[in-house]
Amino acid sequence: MSWMRQLYQTYENKLGKELNIEAGMTPVAHMNANAQLEITLNRMGEFVTANILEKEEGITLIPVTEASAGRSSGAAPHALCDTLSYIAGDFAGYCESAKQKKVTGERFESYIRNLKKWAESEEAHPSVKLIYQYLSKKCLISDLVEAGVVQIREDHTFENMKISGQPYEKVMVRFRILNAEQGNDAVWKDATLIEAYTRYYLKNQQGKKDICYLIGEERTVSENHPKGIVAATYGAKLVSANDSQGFTYRGRFQNAGQPVALSYEASQKIHSALTYLAKTQGVSVGKKDKRTFICWNPGGKTVPDMFDELGLEDEDETEYTEVSYRKKLRKIFQGYLAEFEEIDSVIMMGLDAATTGRLSVTYYQELQASDFLKRYLEWHETCRWYYLRFDEKKKPYYRIETPTFRKIVECAFGREQNGFITVDDKVLKEHVQRLVKCMVEKNRVPFDMVQALTVRASAPLAYSGMNRERVLSTACAMISKYKLEKEGEQEEMKLNENNSDRSYLFGRLLAVYEKVERSTYDRSETREPCAIRLQSAYVNHPMQTLKILEQMMEPYFRKMNPGLREYYKSMIGRIIEMFQDEDEQKMNQGLGESYLLGYYLQRAELNKKKDGGEQNE
Repeated sequence: MSWMRQLYQTYENKLGKELNIEAGMTPVAHMNANAQLEITLNRMGEFVTANILEKEEGITLIPVTEASAGRSSGAAPHALCDTLSYIAGDFAGYCESAKQKKVTGERFESYIRNLKKWAESEEAHPSVKLIYQYLSKKCLISDLVEAGVVQIREDHTFENMKISGQPYEKVMVRFRILNAEQGNDAVWKDATLIEAYTRYYLKNQQGKKDICYLIGEERTVSENHPKGIVAATYGAKLVSANDSQGFTYRGRFQNAGQPVALSYEASQKIHSALTYLAKTQGVSVGKKDKRTFICWNPGGKTVPDMFDELGLEDEDETEYTEVSYRKKLRKIFQGYLAEFEEIDSVIMMGLDAATTGRLSVTYYQELQASDFLKRYLEWHETCRWYYLRFDEKKKPYYRIETPTFRKIVECAFGREQNGFITVDDKVLKEHVQRLVKCMVEKNRVPFDMVQALTVRASAPLAYSGMNRERVLSTACAMISKYKLEKEGEQEEMKLNENNSDRSYLFGRLLAVYEKVERSTYDRSETREPCAIRLQSAYVNHPMQTLKILEQMMEPYFRKMNPGLREYYKSMIGRIIEMFQDEDEQKMNQGLGESYLLGYYLQRAELNKKKDGGEQNE
């Protein structure tokens, strides 16, 4: 129950002993709902006006019961604010069918009976008494008709119309009291009313009492836990046991209370905290089939977003070096570290809906805040590479970045469609979670992902220009990190002319031959060089493909001036001399992933001096 305890503590730290509506977490026995209609009453309990609400202003905190918070069918009224079919005593008189009249009549009777109990209790609130006084007159619909909000036919039945997209019976209503005696005019913002209802509900709550596994005290146990934790899977519950036919328990337990007993208060606080965190700090991975990841500190301190780019670029910066990149990372790290104490922790949690009604915890990890930040820093320092960007004038430049988890998975397992690299949601969320574990738990990056990136980057014709560069840079970032974890040495982000690795050297040769052909192009020429078109074959049979490439380069060498031709041939000769004495069969074996590093860095070196530098040499 560690995650429950952490969420409970998060709620207590956020709201504390004093109620703070603006904190974002819903108080006990309350939930957020979308209201479409606001009714204003005066201090005499008389109707004044009704205003239709826009969607963005309709979020309303409403008092609820355990049954009404998760209602799907049957009469389960909320405590105060509810739909017209519950709160309007004359709603049934405007319905066409006898069935609908019966249903709405039962709903109102149930609602007004509960509201009367609250209004006459010791925890009654002046605003609640006024609302009860008005609604008990059963004249709400007639007042709305007179105000022009609700439309009826000549036979006094409802027109088939809607209010803010909702049919009349589903329109949620909230109340405002003009010059209220106590508290805020807006009932849903009145802290005194909210506290009064919480006290009233906990005091009069009916149900089985047991020892709460979380609090350790005897309380009323909750059997109907809240839903709506993640907006994308609104109906899915994290704690649920409503199947008593032998499937859920599987012979392990006799009833739902044996594995865990949560008090209503504890359940409300846990789910309120988790819903708030999912909404404000959760990151959803996937478009339709989503998995939500939440990273937070129970004390409410700011935690870096693991799923987004850091945004380290300065407006006045003209040179993007590894040294400057590390300095910025360290500066950010020190900024976060200064906020935390030694006892602070960081929690990482993954949530996914296995079915439409079941939410599961797919990943959970607790770390000391200092350890988390160190691993966060280490990941960004070791998994980085140059990425092509364009400034406001569309001038290209290269910037050091750490690819996001999403970008890594898309480049490794995705396909380009309509100019974008896309990947299936199931593939995306599973592999993103693998990368999260690599960073948080200091695991090695998966070799199958490195291989997949190498294969994708070795097929450049499958991508358009920008996507091709994105895949190549991401592959180099992951290969560099993989080599560090495997060999203990970080690959430098500049050309190493002393590196005699066979794959690295073949990568350098590929970059030189690409540059040879491109240097003979006219400015308007955009066709792909032979080196790019043969790259897929080159990576599998390098020696055999290199011979073909050498023959294809002869016409381009003849086009060059003698000085430039000698420069490139001399460079090719120096690279070939570095190959160790091996037979041709070994030389023709497939290349390792490090060939991409040699290719990228050699290409970058050649592009530094496109014009005068090459001519002078």
